[in-house]
Amino acid sequence: MLNRTLTFLLIACLISVSANAGWANERDRDVRVVTYNMYLGTDFTEIFSAQSLPEVLSEVAEAYGDVQSGNPEERIEAIADQIAESNAVVVGLQEVALWRTGTIFDPSPATNVSYDFLRILLNELDGRGLHYEAVSVQTNFDAELPGAGNAIVADVRYTDRDVVLVRSGLSTSEVKVENSQSNTFENLLTLPTIIGNVTVQRGWNSVDVKLRGKTYRFINAHTEAYHPLVQYAQTAELLQGPANTALPVIIVGDFNSDAETGGASYQLILGAGYADVWEITHPIDSGFTWPLFLTSPDIFTMPSERLDLVMVRGAVDIKDSDVIGENAVTDLTASGSRPSDHAGVSATITVQP
Repeated sequence: MLNRTLTFLLIACLISVSANAGWANERDRDVRVVTYNMYLGTDFTEIFSAQSLPEVLSEVAEAYGDVQSGNPEERIEAIADQIAESNAVVVGLQEVALWRTGTIFDPSPATNVSYDFLRILLNELDGRGLHYEAVSVQTNFDAELPGAGNAIVADVRYTDRDVVLVRSGLSTSEVKVENSQSNTFENLLTLPTIIGNVTVQRGWNSVDVKLRGKTYRFINAHTEAYHPLVQYAQTAELLQGPANTALPVIIVGDFNSDAETGGASYQLILGAGYADVWEITHPIDSGFTWPLFLTSPDIFTMPSERLDLVMVRGAVDIKDSDVIGENAVTDLTASGSRPSDHAGVSATITVQP
């Protein structure tokens, strides 16, 4: 009788240990992701529509003045707060601007760095004891024009980048990054301007992340905002390119396609078998992410579109999601401005064993 009792106790202990191990494995495969459009700091519409060289000079100077008055360091400090609070392992960033200046009308590229959004953000995160590595940096639109006015006389160069950050300092048994890829979309918008045709380059990043022995593909993208057909074609490229894999996939980014009104590009992603993390975790909450402002970071608007998405497909479970950086009281910069014209989105995804 004693032997039977001991046997039953041993079996019960083994079942308990097995159940707890299964729970631990599931917990260890939780990955927290974030998507955030950092906002480049200005609007190029007036530059593109300028009708003379003097007007170009004036509009470039005004645009660069917008960047300066918007206080990029302070805005990025607030974005770092949001990423730190989310405790994200992988972060997809859009409009990671690099602003440089040079001597006006100098034919050589401007190299004097005014604001490097990526370096500022990494430094801010380091200062919080959170260390991230930029595992993929995709350079997109890169243009330089002369500007004169508002106490600025210089060539002004803007470089747009999409970036994937992965938390560093974790052991390779926890997180290992493989197969980093990035590229510009083939379908691009070209605009006629007074200085000739300007092609707006946009792109994507893709990295394979091994988490506790299970690999998934993380894709970050920023598709066209001003032409729905180009945007749709870029989304199709994404699905046929880096998303064409048997791995579980997490796609994040600013897709400029309103999920709440069923935008065509958004529907294309759903039709490819992807689940909308926000829709599943907040079925009755709109989750608007844009626009938090239109003309200036200190003049707020009510967001009315959900452009910033986290979409998943394959052997993953969806646990939770949150809109970040949108609170008009707690998420502002030190001087009371919005960190970006977009809110970010964070989500916890469990990669199935």
